Amino acid sequence: MRTAIILAGGRSTRMKGDKGLRMLQGEPLVRHVIRRMADRVDEVILVLGSEGQRRDYSQFVGGDAKLVVDLYGEGSPLVGAMTGLKSASGEYALITACDMPFTPHRALETLFEEGAGFDGAVFQWPNGWTEPLPAVYRVRPSLEKASELYEAGDLRIRRILQNLPNVKMIPMERLKAFDPDLLTLFDADTEQTLSEAEKMLKNGVGNG
Repeated sequence: MRTAIILAGGRSTRMKGDKGLRMLQGEPLVRHVIRRMADRVDEVILVLGSEGQRRDYSQFVGGDAKLVVDLYGEGSPLVGAMTGLKSASGEYALITACDMPFTPHRALETLFEEGAGFDGAVFQWPNGWTEPLPAVYRVRPSLEKASELYEAGDLRIRRILQNLPNVKMIPMERLKAFDPDLLTLFDADTEQTLSEAEKMLKNGVGNG
């Protein structure tokens, strides 16, 4: 069973309003992300920062995702990941953000397929730097590690996979082979990038 966890509880420091509810081609940004995930996983979990935010999102999400609220209400990606992992039914979960609308289906499949039998799978740059979103996490060990990091005061989500012993590193060149513009990593977290996303969709970019 596959799970997708979408983080939407963080504070919008670079954009006015709740970025997941900002409109992109006539519908909330988060709906684009949910649609990307829905036909590749068995369940979609949307992690929010408060009960008020859950009420706001429920108007747009309906039954397309399970809405859960941050365990500790801190709005950090690591706490969001912990919350989603704790709610996940699958053995593996892909974690992404509510402002990453263009991840190709092939990238999702690559992460899930390469992560099978490992503690997770993550795209890695030539210098060793990894991209924690989107990435696949094996639920049980990842939740245990995230809890340890939280107790130690380390709230960096990338530290989860960095501290697990058996993670599959996928070279960035492999991603570029089918996603040369790296739409997988496109983050519409500013007014400028949201405007760019609007133009891209109008031009038919990011539909794969």
